[in-house]
Amino acid sequence: MSSTEKKKMSKKKKILIIVLCVLLALVAAVVGAGVYALNWYCTDPEFTVTQTAEEVNLIAHRGFRAVAPENTAPAYEEAGKAGYYGAECDIYRTSDGVWVLHHDPVTYRMMDGCTNLEKHTYQELLEQTVDNGSNIESYPDLKVCTLEEYLQICKEYGMVPVIELKGKNNTEHYDEVIEIVNQYLDTNPIFISFQLDNLKKIRALSDLPCWYLVQEITEEEIENALSIGGSCGIDFNYSKEENTDDIIMKCVNTGMPVGAWTVDDPEAAARLSNLGVKYITTDSITK
Repeated sequence: MSSTEKKKMSKKKKILIIVLCVLLALVAAVVGAGVYALNWYCTDPEFTVTQTAEEVNLIAHRGFRAVAPENTAPAYEEAGKAGYYGAECDIYRTSDGVWVLHHDPVTYRMMDGCTNLEKHTYQELLEQTVDNGSNIESYPDLKVCTLEEYLQICKEYGMVPVIELKGKNNTEHYDEVIEIVNQYLDTNPIFISFQLDNLKKIRALSDLPCWYLVQEITEEEIENALSIGGSCGIDFNYSKEENTDDIIMKCVNTGMPVGAWTVDDPEAAARLSNLGVKYITTDSITK
């Protein structure tokens, strides 16, 4: 073989190079997808505020988050000024026993830190500032909102508090939530959760309204909601095509209060109202 001839690559070496190239391509794709997903997750959507004439009870989703950062005092104040029937929030308990409002278990998406709410104290959370959400530039130095602050705002504006019990933790401390509610409110709040056991824990402590959150209404989920007993209801994801007119009406016909989330289209609100759904959780629809 002359010195100018190239040595042939072995078959095994070729296979190894191909495998490495495929793996590198997969890693690049995963990293790219992860960066895209993280960017999407942290980007607050732009909302268009619309109106409806339907006879429905509008519930501000995480407050009026179309005009102020979600789950913050300004979002609930704006909901009150807009005349919402109710205002929905999400609650977690800090490590030192303070109930605070936040949708995610960690602060990264909405604040300038990355803290697990349940593993840190309230004072540690106050070291972070809300830096994301609608019109955030109008709310400098905005801090996490407590359950007490939220309830006070709801009371001031005559809104029904709709309190989502997040996750499966801290159910042994729900008596604290009931005590806080009784201290601040003259009217009943509505408790909601995807966790049936959370609602049954509330039911064991009080007769306050408890609504079961479901993605899809099914015969089984209707029975689950009814099993809570007392003032129980169901709140479903309106965007799921499985939630047909027939199954919605079947749910309505049980006599339970029926709500739908998250409805930002007035035509969808009209359709649901015609079916008997009178509680609409929305980011942006007003009366």
